Amino acid sequence: MLAMALLLLFKVISFTSFLNLDLWAWFFGQITIFQYYTPNLLRNFGVGTPNGSLWTIPVELEFYILLPVFFLFLKHISIKVKFIALFLFSAMFNFLWTSACESGESILDKLIEISIFPYLYAFLFGGLMFLNWSKIKWFIEGKICYWFLIYGLYCYFADALPGYHLDDWTTLLANLLLGILTISAAFSKISLGKVLHGNDISYGIYIYHMLVINVFVQMKFVGNISYLLMALIITVCIAIISWVFIEKKALSLKYKL
Repeated sequence: MLAMALLLLFKVISFTSFLNLDLWAWFFGQITIFQYYTPNLLRNFGVGTPNGSLWTIPVELEFYILLPVFFLFLKHISIKVKFIALFLFSAMFNFLWTSACESGESILDKLIEISIFPYLYAFLFGGLMFLNWSKIKWFIEGKICYWFLIYGLYCYFADALPGYHLDDWTTLLANLLLGILTISAAFSKISLGKVLHGNDISYGIYIYHMLVINVFVQMKFVGNISYLLMALIITVCIAIISWVFIEKKALSLKYKL
């Protein structure tokens, strides 16, 4: 609803636009699992998609639905071998998809882009870390500064950045190092969990950050680091409001049901 209000506010759509079936198809997608669909009449807002980050929702659901199926077919193999085999399959799939994908505009490319296969390796990498946590935690817990330095130096000297598409092994390694850095941050002595006293604003940041960014782009507030900081602060504020008035109350209902 917030996205719809912003579209009306910036006159991307008008009340007569509600007669357009494409708008209703987009709205249906936003409240179900088809968040990746964006009709042409909304392409003039911000970066081209009102809330583009939501495309990851169907991918997340696929992780939890399909991973048990994969493991069922590999039930006679040890769990670590399953993880490694599927990790290699997913990484290779992403390499081949990236090299074969020219424009990314075909229906097949778009379907692959919202499937589990190109991203499964990252999920499994985290799973492997969990399975071996007792052995590896000594060089991850409380080592955020070291991993931040390693990650920064690698990206600089390898001229590599993390990304969804694996152009070569340098992108893959950048993604994995970013994953380790994130885990190390979660287990640092000054973790956000302690600072926020159990208030989880991560989901709110995930849900609302692209709406804020799109508003800034629409208003031409770009090209300055101060705009980035403003967008971050506004996103965090919205996430806090969402947690206090919506998410926290919704989660409390599970104890009453």
